[in-house]
Formats: sequence, structure tokens, C-alpha cells
Amino acid sequence: MINFDHDPTTTDRLFCSMSAHFLTEQLPDEAIDWTEDRVEKFVEDHAWEPLEYHDPKDVMEMIEAAARHAHEFFKQEVLRLTCNE
Repeated sequence: MINFDHDPTTTDRLFCSMSAHFLTEQLPDEAIDWTEDRVEKFVEDHAWEPLEYHDPKDVMEMIEAAARHAHEFFKQEVLRLTCNE
């Protein structure tokens, strides 16, 4: 079972996955190891049309918010499912 609070890559992987909702190309898994500047450049180069004039840091905050929400949702679902067994 995934330990959502103690697996440091879970949120990072969710960030890459959620990026597909804001970018024309999802951040690759290896982006977890990129510098923030490199991620920012990727976001700038691949921003979805409605977001192309937004500051890349703002788009990154949107992706991060989506990843945090997904992280919390799945954490609660795991707790709900495991507590009812």
C-alpha cells in the first residue's frame, strides 16, 4: 500500500501527472530530478493555450495545487477503504 505521508516521490509523480491538465505535453517522470529552472522552462515551452501568457511559476502553482488535491483525495480514499475492511 502507498504510504502517502512518507513516500516523497508520490507528490512529485502526481505533479508530473497533473501537469498534463495544464500543459500540451506532460512533464516526464525524470522531471522529478530536474532543477526548478528546468521545470519552469518546460512549463513555459509547453503551456496549454489558455495559460500561455501566464507566468510559468503561476502555472506551476496550479499544477502543484492539483497534485496536492489528488494526494489528499487518494490518502483519504485509502484510509476509508482500509478502515471499512
